[in-house]
Amino acid sequence: MDPHLSRVCNTKESLEELIMDITSADLNRQIQKLVSNYKKTGREEFKVDAEYLRSEFDTWWNEDTSSFCSPY
Repeated sequence: MDPHLSRVCNTKESLEELIMDITSADLNRQIQKLVSNYKKTGREEFKVDAEYLRSEFDTWWNEDTSSFCSPY
């Protein structure tokens, strides 16, 4: 296995970063799927759900540090 592909978490901060990376990737996939379903079906609830997820994504994104942070 390529050592550059490994993400060993030795600190709480690195574990939090990994979790947020996974979460953001998953949110993006879900948003893309909802938009795709909306385009295929025209069903408004897919669009509304995608907009809600995007809003949540934006709530957690910190522009100053270009990272995800808890809004609380």
